[in-house]
Amino acid sequence: MTDSTSPSVVSLITPTNIFLASVAYTLFSIAYQIIYYRFFHPLRHFPGPFWASVTRLWIAYHNIKGDECEVELALHRKYGPVLRVTPTLLLVSDATKLPEIYNRQASKSNHYITGSFGKTESLFNMQDHKHHAHFRKIAAGPYAFSNVKRMEPLLDHRIEEWLSKIGDLFGDGKKFDFAPWAVYMAYDIISEIGFGEPIGFVRSGSDVDGLIQGFHDGLLPFGLMARLWPFTNWAKRTWFGEKYLVAKPEDNSGIGMLMRFRDKLIVQRQKDIKDGKVTRIDLLQTFLDARDDEGKPLEMDYVKAEILLVLLAGADTTGTAFQAMMAYIMSDMKVYEKMMEEIDRATREGKLSPMPKYDEVLAHCPYYIACVKESMRLCPSAPNIFPRLVGKSGLPFDNNKFAPSGTEVTCNPWLVHRDEKLYGPDACEFRPERWLEDEEKAKLYNKFNFVFGYGARVCLGKDIALMELYKAPLQFFRTFKPDVVNKAQPGRFVVKGGVGFWEDMWVTIQKRPQVTRRV
Repeated sequence: MTDSTSPSVVSLITPTNIFLASVAYTLFSIAYQIIYYRFFHPLRHFPGPFWASVTRLWIAYHNIKGDECEVELALHRKYGPVLRVTPTLLLVSDATKLPEIYNRQASKSNHYITGSFGKTESLFNMQDHKHHAHFRKIAAGPYAFSNVKRMEPLLDHRIEEWLSKIGDLFGDGKKFDFAPWAVYMAYDIISEIGFGEPIGFVRSGSDVDGLIQGFHDGLLPFGLMARLWPFTNWAKRTWFGEKYLVAKPEDNSGIGMLMRFRDKLIVQRQKDIKDGKVTRIDLLQTFLDARDDEGKPLEMDYVKAEILLVLLAGADTTGTAFQAMMAYIMSDMKVYEKMMEEIDRATREGKLSPMPKYDEVLAHCPYYIACVKESMRLCPSAPNIFPRLVGKSGLPFDNNKFAPSGTEVTCNPWLVHRDEKLYGPDACEFRPERWLEDEEKAKLYNKFNFVFGYGARVCLGKDIALMELYKAPLQFFRTFKPDVVNKAQPGRFVVKGGVGFWEDMWVTIQKRPQVTRRV
């Protein structure tokens, strides 16, 4: 007979005991994770901060603070070119490792989650390299340089409109924030060549419908969801995740606003097609006309994902590069004067048209091109991590360290572009001359450049961005003499979610005397 004083199992199930058991289980799980990641995980021999080695919250914290790049640069100087920045992710600052990490067969890791910019994946989110290659072939046509070159007159018109607008508004010496105006022009250019007409940022002189602010508002969630991808992927399968972590057009968020704008563009284009009003081919029309291997139109959800990607990545990033040029060049009068001497000489010799052509700038303005490249080197528009999975043979590093197959490994353009082994002890300094001093070194700088990504997944819009940057800033400097209001801090570079942009770039402009062709 059972002793009546002995507690039964049922009597032990009390709220207090359940709470204590939950706490004990949580503490055990945390302790197990710390012990495993520190002492038994395959990456245990790689250096880095303690907390980074046991939890993704370390990198998430610095992403929120916006100091991820600076902190990691200091850690690289302390520990060397390979850091462990999450329990499963290695960060590499050695630029010469780019071809190995971003080889053609490298697939993206689960870092590239969907949700923050919609449920359907775009080229940016596609993880498997074969899957990505298939869809890239479909999307690559309109981005081919031959097509981009034919669009040059469209860029010219938008640049002229932008210069005329800022001249009318601020040519009398009134100070203004240059940062948003650089992005206004970039957005109107990408919408012109992408969707058939400019959105109208320059014409209105404002952030139309809050689209730019909407993009910026969505950056921090984007960065956090990617860095915390194990939690994100779990949460997305819940009611909470479906409602709050997956962006939808009906959301009141910034991304929701951009999705509604995209949907409006597509509906209008479909109506124009039905009415026979489509007279030109642009990026949107190319996606609508594209067919898969079975001759069927692409699924509309995929088309929407790609169009949203054009809106998100096609303009703000180019505007950031223009902002960086203004900040760096106007902070060094020797650089500015040398650049202007080259531009004016080319103009007097008749080598630059009234609106400079892309080919003319490449042929006759090498120092200006060096200023563009050096600005983007030090201030890439996406100072972010772009993880890949190590292939079957693993990835060897110095000091007999080895990353096994399946390891997440990444570079960050902000860091690899400061690799002193490649760029020298002045790697953190703005010095355009480095691109012109030694032809062999310049080849290496170009080979290991990470501004537009690397390898088979390099940005499709690279040629569009470069055409803008080789033309618009040059014509701006040719037309106006800018003066930075706060010379000690010409602007403030902000990084949100792994995407950078400038704020508070207060300047004044004066019309420059026209340089005429020497007869």
